[in-house]
Amino acid sequence: MQRKGGYQTRQKAVILAYLETHPERHVTAAELLHALTENGTPMGVATIYRQLEKLEQEGLVRRYSLDDRGSACWQYGGEEAKAGTCHSHFHLKCTECGTLIHLDCDHLHEIAHHVASDHGFCIDPSRTVFYGICEACRKNAGSPDPETEPHHDCCCRHHKTE
Repeated sequence: MQRKGGYQTRQKAVILAYLETHPERHVTAAELLHALTENGTPMGVATIYRQLEKLEQEGLVRRYSLDDRGSACWQYGGEEAKAGTCHSHFHLKCTECGTLIHLDCDHLHEIAHHVASDHGFCIDPSRTVFYGICEACRKNAGSPDPETEPHHDCCCRHHKTE
């Protein structure tokens, strides 16, 4: 069957269906391979990468680079990905549990604007990842809560995904 962006293969449809049913998750190719095998629809890792690349080109999934070694994860983007709204926020990555948090913060946008206007460099928020430890992992480790320290009111909007 022909679709915009090429033929709709069974493998591509299976991968897309999995990502659509888990829109909050960021999955690696290895996690996807494991999940598909457990669901009774195994496929080769090369096929998974090829289909993820096609889905990314079609604007149906977003790719997130996790480190400088080329590790990546993908997330179903649906209409948000097609509209390009994911390009407008920054990301936080927990180094303990791997959670990726989408963060729309006016302060970070002000910094990006400053860097562009004063230094001539445009930051790509969709590819900017801040690494640290999330609130849940801090609490599990018994670390101090930054909420107890004096700070200004935060204008940030964020949502956590896995």
